[in-house]
Amino acid sequence: MTTAGGLRLFLDRSTNAKRFAEAARALCPDVQTIGDLYGVIPAEAVLDEQWIADASAAGRICVGADQRILSNLLELEAIINHSARYLVFADNNTPTRLRIAHFRELYTQLEPLADIPGPWVYKLTRGGLQEVKGDVLRVRLAQARERLLKPGLKS
Repeated sequence: MTTAGGLRLFLDRSTNAKRFAEAARALCPDVQTIGDLYGVIPAEAVLDEQWIADASAAGRICVGADQRILSNLLELEAIINHSARYLVFADNNTPTRLRIAHFRELYTQLEPLADIPGPWVYKLTRGGLQEVKGDVLRVRLAQARERLLKPGLKS
């Protein structure tokens, strides 16, 4: 699953900024961005379910900043079906420089995650890592499916 060096990261569209990618690579030598995998322009059209599947198949831990991953039906299905491992920042609106500083602060806590099989999500919060276990993800998936079946409810 991991190389001898530990973490193998995949940066999604929300963490694909050049400065963040450079900072992540300074800490972790095995970082791939969505633009690296698919090409910068084509990456914009790749469905979340596809890159989650591809990154997971390659043994990478996904890194993103969109917490909708925890409630979106298709993304939850992809995480569960592909045993994805996902790190998500608590706020997608955080400036890149603060996101970099936060990632640096938490990095030593991230390294042991390389050997933990998915599916799981860890929120990168100011208080540290907050785990969302596979069982909780499955409950959230069931709730998302239920919302789709009930007329008048948003998904």
